[in-house]
Amino acid sequence: MTTGPTARTFLPLADSPLLTTPHPYAEYTDLAVRLAEHAPPEPATLSSLLTITEPAASQRIAAALDARTDLPPAALALLVAHRPGLKQATARLKNLLFPDGTGACHCFARTTAALAHTPETVDHAYLSSARFTNSARAADPGMLHTLLGPLLDLPLLSGPADAALGALLNARRAETSVTGFDLAGTAARERTRHGRIRAALAARREQTISEIAQHTGHLTLAVGLWFEALLDAADTPEQAAHALASACMASRVLAAGEEPDSPSPSVRARWRQVTAAAHSAAAHSPAWHQAWEAAAATPDGSVWDPSQRGLVAGYTLLADHVLTRYGHAGSPPTPTQCWATDPAGRALLHTVADHLTGHLGHSPLDHFDDQLLIAFVQALAKNRRDKIPGALHLHGLIAAVKAARSKALFLARPAATSLGIVVPMRGEDGRILAPGPGNADGQDALTAKVAQLAWLLEARPDDARAELLLVDEDPDGASAHTARQASGSHPQIRLSVATRREETSAKGGAVLWGLAQLHGAGHTVLAYTDLDLTYPLDQLGLHLDALDQPGAGAVVGSRRRDDSHGYYPPAGPNAATRLYQQAACELLGLRVTDPQAGFKAFTAAALHTVLPKVTDHGLSFDTELLAVLGATGHTVAEVGIAALHRWADGQSGTPRDYDAMLRAVHEQALRHNLVPDKRKTPVWDKIRAAGSLAAASSQPVSVTIIPTPR
Repeated sequence: MTTGPTARTFLPLADSPLLTTPHPYAEYTDLAVRLAEHAPPEPATLSSLLTITEPAASQRIAAALDARTDLPPAALALLVAHRPGLKQATARLKNLLFPDGTGACHCFARTTAALAHTPETVDHAYLSSARFTNSARAADPGMLHTLLGPLLDLPLLSGPADAALGALLNARRAETSVTGFDLAGTAARERTRHGRIRAALAARREQTISEIAQHTGHLTLAVGLWFEALLDAADTPEQAAHALASACMASRVLAAGEEPDSPSPSVRARWRQVTAAAHSAAAHSPAWHQAWEAAAATPDGSVWDPSQRGLVAGYTLLADHVLTRYGHAGSPPTPTQCWATDPAGRALLHTVADHLTGHLGHSPLDHFDDQLLIAFVQALAKNRRDKIPGALHLHGLIAAVKAARSKALFLARPAATSLGIVVPMRGEDGRILAPGPGNADGQDALTAKVAQLAWLLEARPDDARAELLLVDEDPDGASAHTARQASGSHPQIRLSVATRREETSAKGGAVLWGLAQLHGAGHTVLAYTDLDLTYPLDQLGLHLDALDQPGAGAVVGSRRRDDSHGYYPPAGPNAATRLYQQAACELLGLRVTDPQAGFKAFTAAALHTVLPKVTDHGLSFDTELLAVLGATGHTVAEVGIAALHRWADGQSGTPRDYDAMLRAVHEQALRHNLVPDKRKTPVWDKIRAAGSLAAASSQPVSVTIIPTPR
């Protein structure tokens, strides 16, 4: 039995041992010389031959190459650059540079070859001679471009190459016409000058940020974005030089309350965000710095990673606040009361959130997703075994993480923000008022919402505006009256209060009417939320970032994702809630975990065609709105939110007739031709067979809130 020939692998000639052996044997030398005489003059092969430095071999190879008459210009230049003493090669290169013989100079040919391949060897004394100037003017520009083309294409010239090329271009400037070579050479030098200044600017980044941070309470996110805008705007050497000067003076300018001179609108806008960060830091509790220092190491001497240290400092700060304020209370307040209603708690949460976006350049947001950050916070609490009333510090810190992520994403948005938010009301006058005698459960809700939204918007003072539209559906209009009395003012937020009496509406009518009003007012992003403080408006940056993704039409602030926190008990929603949600998704083909969360945002473009098609004004309006959006080709995204809510065993929310709501969802599916045909609906079938949600939920339930694919 015979076998075929073994496959052979051929290496590139330049990798041959003939050329790579440092001290070749005699027979290797003979073969290398034969290569020099007959091998195709490829640059890699020629370069390898020229790296053989053993004297006898090197001389023979150089002589063989010098004798060849078939070397192209690029190969000749490479040969002359490395072996400037070769007479025949130098003469051939000279003849190529001076085809008519005018101004011909062997030294100029060697200098051109050196500039192309070994610029550090150029004789700079020759560059200043009249002989060089005459030859530079007489040399063929097309051949100069051929020989120096690879050099001119480099992103950055070395110092010797830049200087020699500058001398060559200066010598040629007396010519009456500018050639392609001259333009390319000038462009290469400009690119080099630009690159060097930009490199100096980039190298100044950390020092500049550190200097400015001394005036921003060590907050660095806005400063970093301003510096990136400086780099982006440095498109020419002059602009780069101006940006470098701005970076060097920025700290003094900020301390003086001035604005650096910049022709770039984006740089000016980012600077005003730096100023806003400085103003925000001035209002922060000084306790943060003590907490940061205390978090330098663990009790056993271990050192926290800088990206985790801010979380530890925030944990300490919030835990101390709870213990000081509520440690001896008979029953702890709710997270809503602690971190939203109470101005001190709300401000402290925002202090922590600001520093989590970037304190001394360190932020956990850059290294971990929110699910990992929540796990870290929970593990930290477990490890410390602190006895904090109601675990309020955990709710506050996780809400601060979400708020920090929200602000970081909001600051990085390329677009301006015009936000319209609908807040439906019915019998909410007690919630609108602050807690006090006769109103123990008051939340000062409107004040809290404005403060949360203002904290987010103030990060972008130039281009972020919002309108809060409160819509009262109650016939007596009491909520609207109270809201008008309680409403405050903020330069970036407009507060509007409306009454709308429609007997067939149950929240849905108020929200849909309000969205239509805000759409007509020209807002580019529309949202709605409840008046209670479960959903913090400072987390809206999460929604805005998701809406910026291609195709996105709606974003749900979900209470049920792995990176959500605070709303449900550890076991999750009860059986009836899970069955309802899954059945609604099956009927409408939705791919969301929390279709009826009261914290959603939409693009105005998506709502433009969708709003007229939504007719459900009851409690199930959410699902119809999302279903129609999906059916018109828009993506419905979700973000995990941290709800300011604490679950207590035995508590119940607002009464809901889920069977009636589910019937409404079925009607929505029929109305929009979304009734499943090939799509399986096992949960919906189970509920129909049982007769009601209550009956179905009394049986074993295995629903994981993973929507059925279409």
